[in-house]
Amino acid sequence: MYDYSDGESMSQYSKEEIDRGIKKIYDTVLNTKNITSRYIIILALASLWLDAYDFASMTFGTASLKSTFPSVPSVLISLAIGAVQLGAIIGAVVGGWLNDRIGRRNMFILNMILFTGMAILGGLSTNILELSIFRGLLGFALGADTATGFAYIFEYLEKKQRLFWSNLWQIQWYIMYEVTIALIVVPFFFTVHSLTSPLLWRIIMIVGGVLALVILLLRGRIPESVLWLAYQGRLATAKKILKQTYGIDLPEVPDVDLQLRAPARGVRSAFSIFRASKWRELVYSFNGNFEQGFIFYTFGFYVPYILLALKLAGPLASIVASAFLYAGGVIGGYLTAWLTPKIGTKSQYVIGAIGEGVSVGLIALTYIYHLPLIYFVVFSFLFYFFHVIGPASQGMTSINAFFGAKERGTAAGWGYFWVKLAAFIGLLIGIVGITYNPVSLTLGLAIYGVLTGIVGLIIGYDTRTYKLADVEELEENPQESVQ
Repeated sequence: MYDYSDGESMSQYSKEEIDRGIKKIYDTVLNTKNITSRYIIILALASLWLDAYDFASMTFGTASLKSTFPSVPSVLISLAIGAVQLGAIIGAVVGGWLNDRIGRRNMFILNMILFTGMAILGGLSTNILELSIFRGLLGFALGADTATGFAYIFEYLEKKQRLFWSNLWQIQWYIMYEVTIALIVVPFFFTVHSLTSPLLWRIIMIVGGVLALVILLLRGRIPESVLWLAYQGRLATAKKILKQTYGIDLPEVPDVDLQLRAPARGVRSAFSIFRASKWRELVYSFNGNFEQGFIFYTFGFYVPYILLALKLAGPLASIVASAFLYAGGVIGGYLTAWLTPKIGTKSQYVIGAIGEGVSVGLIALTYIYHLPLIYFVVFSFLFYFFHVIGPASQGMTSINAFFGAKERGTAAGWGYFWVKLAAFIGLLIGIVGITYNPVSLTLGLAIYGVLTGIVGLIIGYDTRTYKLADVEELEENPQESVQ
């Protein structure tokens, strides 16, 4: 028997009644299309908008930062910019682990409070050390929030809906990049006629804080994850949210909130997903995540810099060219979601990884043979297109499909950890490679992309046909889940 006490009354239900209630809630969520999905997805993955905003704006704000602190070595300027990635590396793992313990909604709120404060303080920084610290903490919130967002949408949407919507995460990122150029970078350039003004990076940081505050206020309407609640035994609360969000009443489900499966608290639980039975899933997802982060931040991040440093285009032309190139990401971001129910996630993973590898290899040829700018632009466009279709979309979608509510936050956190670790390493390697040996750099990236596609073909899984981890974990003995 499971006992429940609310302080005023004691109710008793058999194990079978509780188990049936939990399974009923799972069945309802996983098989009922959610009519409020668009609004919730935008808010749940809002950290991606902020990540893209910071990425796009700081790409053009680097010179502004340098002009503010002219005596600061370039490596410290790079560290201040890259501190977001370093913070996100830690935030993804810690935040992912925490949201399995204190809830998805609580993490949503805490993350945006931290982001808002650190972004505004960063914009008011008086030296490079302060800026680095504030951007590092901002990155912590960003990493934690992204892990939370992916876990949430997988537990909020029907089993087919969640594959479609999670694979739209890249289009959100690229759209925000375009919006940032159109509403921040271009107006500032035409107002000040420069991208080196000390005001630019401060405006970028403070506007980011304002955006995060708006997200924080809107997130007040987001309910807790129903599957996360049901897995722990909090059936009454899960039923109430189902009634509010789906309009479905489940009178046959016991009206009780139990602590049936208490989340593990020990440090070992942060590494619980690393087990032999999941090695293929982990290698497939994590290598894809690392590859997409590394190849993007080693090459894709520096495209505006390449256009300027190699004298391929002037300041205004580099802005226009960047906006055009990122349109490839927007197209690929929509196409990958549309293709998911048709050809699956594994096929896109393989096609995308090989496609981006070939594209970067062709870019190496433009360096070797000094081809006209149009070749660089076309091949770069193809790079962004295939990048989004491939591991950039499929890696995070896959890792969340491979685990259930018990560990999904932790798994999503580790998934994003590899993205941001690769980003941090890529930022450091990229600037050196582009400066001293761009041909070897791009050829190396090309080989890595193609190899990732081959590995994915051999060991990968299509999430459409992968066993439902949510249902599978319900078969565990509740006591076995407490470590």
